[in-house]
Amino acid sequence: MLYELILLGVTSIFLLAGCSKKKAAPSVAKSPVNPPKEVAASTTKSPVSKSPAKDKDDNETKDTDGDKKDDDKKDDDEKKDDKKDKDDKEDKKKDKDDKDDKKKDDKKKSDEKDDEKKEDDGEKKKDDDEKDDDKKEDDKDGKGKKKEALIRADPTELTFETATTSQKKLRLKNLTSKRLMFKIKASTTNAYLINPVFGKIEPNNFADVMITHRPSAKREDKLVIITTEMLGKEIEMAKTFKQIKTTGADVNVKLVAA
Repeated sequence: MLYELILLGVTSIFLLAGCSKKKAAPSVAKSPVNPPKEVAASTTKSPVSKSPAKDKDDNETKDTDGDKKDDDKKDDDEKKDDKKDKDDKEDKKKDKDDKDDKKKDDKKKSDEKDDEKKEDDGEKKKDDDEKDDDKKEDDKDGKGKKKEALIRADPTELTFETATTSQKKLRLKNLTSKRLMFKIKASTTNAYLINPVFGKIEPNNFADVMITHRPSAKREDKLVIITTEMLGKEIEMAKTFKQIKTTGADVNVKLVAA
């Protein structure tokens, strides 16, 4: 019995000792409430630094974005250049078309002028032919025979000095036994005056005409004397010559200013 009590007491002692040890352990491991500054500093979070790999990826991303922007800019520049080239080609084509149109217009105008000139030449030739025909008809009498001169002019050539004013007499002789009337035309009225322009000549008689030359350059002109039988009143000779055909051939007198 005693043995059992001793054993129980020893056991109790060991149990108590074990419990006390277990309770004391936490107090030994417990850290002070206010840790030292060094420890606090060590426990403060440090700024997160990027890893070299991440920096490399970011740089590559930036380079890629930069290359993309450069490519986009290059594409825009190429598009602008293409548009400029296209506009230049269109402008050149437009200029060429304008030049072609201008050439066509010039050619058309030139052709029109040529046609007009041909028409004018044709009309002029026609007029000349008609005048020649009229002259031929005038040179013929009513029976279709060639007209004969009814008068004679003396002299057939008159010469004047260019620097002075002078007069010379032209005599017309009636070669027929009929009363004649005449009309004198000059190829120029600037250098010569004729007096009279209209006149009459009795049968087998004469009529004098004064030709006045005014200072002029050297030149050659002519007088054309138209004759016909006396018709109507003497004061109406100008009107009569417009209404009738002459019966005599024209007589020419050469005028020279030397």
